[in-house]
Amino acid sequence: MPRARDRVLRRLHLRLTAIWTAAWLLCVGALCAVAILTHAQLTQLDLVSSLRLRATAVYGLTWFDAQGRFHAEQARKEPGLLDGDADIWVIGYGHPKFLLRPERSRFEFLDAMEVFAPALRGGPEATLEGRDVQGIPYLLVSKETYDDQDRPVATIVVLANRAAHDATQAAFVRRTLALALGFALFGILVGHWLSRRSLRPAIASFEQQERFLAAAAHELRTPVARLQALCETAHDGREPAEQVLGKVERVAGQTAGLVDKLLLLARLDAAAAPATKEPVRLDLLVEAVVPEDEAVEFHAVESVIDADVRLVQTAVRNLIENALVHAAKTADAAPVVVTVEPGKVIVEDRGPGFPDESLARMREPFVSGPGSPGSGLGLSIVQHIAQLHGGELRLSNRPGGGARVELVLRA
Repeated sequence: MPRARDRVLRRLHLRLTAIWTAAWLLCVGALCAVAILTHAQLTQLDLVSSLRLRATAVYGLTWFDAQGRFHAEQARKEPGLLDGDADIWVIGYGHPKFLLRPERSRFEFLDAMEVFAPALRGGPEATLEGRDVQGIPYLLVSKETYDDQDRPVATIVVLANRAAHDATQAAFVRRTLALALGFALFGILVGHWLSRRSLRPAIASFEQQERFLAAAAHELRTPVARLQALCETAHDGREPAEQVLGKVERVAGQTAGLVDKLLLLARLDAAAAPATKEPVRLDLLVEAVVPEDEAVEFHAVESVIDADVRLVQTAVRNLIENALVHAAKTADAAPVVVTVEPGKVIVEDRGPGFPDESLARMREPFVSGPGSPGSGLGLSIVQHIAQLHGGELRLSNRPGGGARVELVLRA
């Protein structure tokens, strides 16, 4: 493949890979962000709910009497309530300020009232986050409590260490990022493979085009050289002008036929000539193509197919012409036999048959048997026409010598 085409395909491959990678990374990144944010919110909500339950328990086990005295005897008897994994404070709105405080606080504050002031101003319930003087992160939940006349007289404050929550979130983030990295690498490899695979038809088309052009140039070089030689012969006067002109006409006719076949094959190969199908009688279609010649024997049964009349006639004509060219030329030679069966046309001859070593390649362009006068395009054209009709071209050698060709169409 030429270097310029290599560079174009390489750039296209890189561009496709980059587009896939960007889209894949965007999706993986979005999913990763959603997972991390959702986990953070859920773990935060779980911790807040736990602290609110603790505050509600303190609210239910403490009270104020008619004289305004605070009673926490029941709360102190409840195991794990006041000495659990959270600090519980009860802050009164009068004096004394601290109605209940932990014996050994897990947090150190320079001024506890200054820390709790936002919670006291936060209404019946509030949630705050912060760090103490040692940098320990905490989560604060407050709940207002009332006296026997339902007047707000104090606030219950529950503080818990957020370090475990943060550690859990950090571990989840690390696992999520590691998993996202794995998915990202996997997606990049898949994108590289898919982009390369998607270019295979284009590469195959380019290679086929190059082979076709090279073979066409080779096939056309011969008649052009013959025409040049005939022109030189005419200039030298070595042959009569009328004789040279006759040869030129024959070579020009052969060249025109070769060009027509090349153009038809190119259109079929590029799907530029789609089949326009209609119901037709295959037996009558083939009968119109069979030459009125003793060298051809025709047998047919009625067969109706959906086909492009022009293309099927071209295919059958190529098969009959090939058979007539390769059939034996003796006086007692067996004729070429053309048979029409339902959805099938069979052409048989008693010529040399197909070479065993190249039988599998006879459908390829410019492949012909030894000594064949043709260009090797006929069977390739028939193969394309058969495929356009959902069928195939079958080649085989007959017992006793000769070739058998079956054009199978969809009935």
